[in-house]
Amino acid sequence: MDRRAAENLGKRSGGYQVGVYTANPFILLNWTDKLYSTFVLAHESGHAMHSWFAQQAQPSEYADAPIFLAEVASTFNENILTDYLLEKYQDDPKKLIFILEQYITGFIGTIYRQTQFAEFEDAAYKAEQKGQTLTADYLDQLSGELVNKYYGPAVEETGTRTQSWAYVPHFYMNYYVYQYATSWAVSTALSEAVWQHEPGALERYLDLLRAGGSDDPVTLLKHAGVDVTDSQYLERAFALFEKRLNQIEKLL
Repeated sequence: MDRRAAENLGKRSGGYQVGVYTANPFILLNWTDKLYSTFVLAHESGHAMHSWFAQQAQPSEYADAPIFLAEVASTFNENILTDYLLEKYQDDPKKLIFILEQYITGFIGTIYRQTQFAEFEDAAYKAEQKGQTLTADYLDQLSGELVNKYYGPAVEETGTRTQSWAYVPHFYMNYYVYQYATSWAVSTALSEAVWQHEPGALERYLDLLRAGGSDDPVTLLKHAGVDVTDSQYLERAFALFEKRLNQIEKLL
């Protein structure tokens, strides 16, 4: 591993992928030799795969995936990695607990928390359109109300309320965060089909990556086997989440 992948003072946090048409995609990340870093690498590799397959198959105007699909390939890779690790360490309860905790934390942080973030972002923009000045105090209050709404009375707040929103770079983009939640639910259905070797599932998934932005996202996902106009893909994601919760409760 290149030493420059390590965390360092002044280095941008997290990981991200950069794709330029006809050029190989690049992944930039921080590496810590922890399981979390492995999932970050899998996540960003999904973005790189999406960029590469789309750019190989589409002209430049259709090579970028629509925003609704932006996190499908990345979270698909995370789900496949989880399945791989659970199978590899199926006889090691301690490692299984660690892997399941990683998945459960990821699910909560993506499906629940990103939906909370999306509601915060939407409410903030609507308040601004009505003439509300978006001060830190106002955003603290709004964020705090949503934290309490999503996590309930059983979870106690720590730190400052500003820490719930001010450090999130995606809030400074245009309505980006909602599709982490939708993409995770979509990729759960897609990755389960591929992992279980359902006939044609892998090729349909690769066709989705190759399609880039050549059609609207609902149509592209239907070709891949997921109908986002129906709640079944969401129910499938929550059913898997419940299964993982039961697994870790049994192990504990």
